[in-house]
Amino acid sequence: MNTPTIVVAVLTLWLVMGLGFLAEYVTARKKGKTPYEAWTSYEGLLFILSVVVPLIILVHKSLLG
Repeated sequence: MNTPTIVVAVLTLWLVMGLGFLAEYVTARKKGKTPYEAWTSYEGLLFILSVVVPLIILVHKSLLG
C-alpha cells in the first residue's frame, strides 16, 4: 500500500472508532457513569487501540527501515 492509502485508512479507522466511542461516552454520561467507565468500555478500548497501534507500527517501521 502506498502512503496516501495508508493515511486515508488510518484516518477512516479513527473516525469510525471515535464516533463509536463518542456515542458510548454520551450514553454513559446520561446514565450517570464516570468518564473512566466510558473509557474502559469496549468502544473506549477500541478507540485507544485505534490510536496506539498505528503509532506503534509507524515507530517500528521507522526504526527497522
